Amino acid sequence: MCLDVLGGLFILEFKPVTLAQKPLFESYLSAPEQRGSECAFSNLFVWRDCYNIFWCVAHDFLIIKVKRNEVDFFLQPFGGKDEDLPILMAELKEYHEGKPFRLHGVYECTKERLSRVFPDLEFEEDRDNWDYVYLREKLAALSGRKYHGQKNHYNAFKKAYPDFVYEPITDANKAECLAFGEKWCDDRIHEDPTLICEKYAMQQAFGNFEALELRGGAIRINGKIEAFSFGKKINDDTAVLHVEKANHEIRGLYTAINKEFASHAWDDVTYLNREEDMGVEGLRRAKDSYHPEFMFKKYSVVIS
Repeated sequence: MCLDVLGGLFILEFKPVTLAQKPLFESYLSAPEQRGSECAFSNLFVWRDCYNIFWCVAHDFLIIKVKRNEVDFFLQPFGGKDEDLPILMAELKEYHEGKPFRLHGVYECTKERLSRVFPDLEFEEDRDNWDYVYLREKLAALSGRKYHGQKNHYNAFKKAYPDFVYEPITDANKAECLAFGEKWCDDRIHEDPTLICEKYAMQQAFGNFEALELRGGAIRINGKIEAFSFGKKINDDTAVLHVEKANHEIRGLYTAINKEFASHAWDDVTYLNREEDMGVEGLRRAKDSYHPEFMFKKYSVVIS
């Protein structure tokens, strides 16, 4: 995975992400303190082409390289030992043509780890990429005053569509769910061109659903798929929810798929990570309204 060169450093040789690396990645990403959305191999796989995601293992660190909005960066290093961080950073700088480089998606635990080794580092909060993490049982129950608004939406939906059907995503309905998701994106691409990538990522997810060990659920109304969601369990107590799509003209449907999916698909986890808001104000309000148990904070830092 790396080529030896003179001077005691390695030239890091980054490779494309394929399904074959799933066990390797998950051996690094499934630590209990790592609840970030980056720890879902499925996320890295389905977005690998849109975000030019490549990987390398060096000194027992998993290194993931990303290019987003024409900017190259590395995710935080996963695994390895603190004493090997200086040589790893030197090799990353050598790979970056001797120039300073940026780490994104640095978790609190890794921030503390890097600060012990490099006490002069200055970290920046990356608020737009903080993950919203919820107690599964609260999303499933929607009980209590804090969830009064969501419960009202859900009850209105049930009253208007008493015969709705919740069903897990299987081979029998994957094509219908994908078709619904593709149309959802196509209807909005003229307003948000980035949905081209989201559409492609969904195609990759549905095309490799079982291999990625995804779980999904859908709501059918009058025989038609009108909402779906899917995600991935990343460790013993946490799952990351990747996609949630619903017919926005049906009141309470987003609340319904959120509640039903939490109720039926994830009884073996404590936390549901519903990912970040990307700085989109409407999305931030919506995710805040479900009262996250905590925000999974992330930082960025320049290594010079």
